[in-house]
Amino acid sequence: MLEFAGTFGDNGLDLCFIDMVSPAEWKNKIEDKLVDYNEKAFIDDKKKLNLFVVLRLEPTEDEIDDIGYIRGHINEFMNFYYTIIREIKESE
Repeated sequence: MLEFAGTFGDNGLDLCFIDMVSPAEWKNKIEDKLVDYNEKAFIDDKKKLNLFVVLRLEPTEDEIDDIGYIRGHINEFMNFYYTIIREIKESE
């Protein structure tokens, strides 16, 4: 299960997610599929959690404080991520 963990970022806006369920062995398979997303998304290896996923956005000045903009990206990305996980499960 993917959970939204918060935001941070000096260069744009990073939306952070934690996947505590998927095995760490799936990291490369997940990363291979994340490149197809329309924004930059990657797994941060520096975190001690199973999978710490970052979605890096580059919002305009108006978008950065717009909760609807952020919420929309969270929902869209989570749906995309669940599709990835479902595809990996079906291929195993």
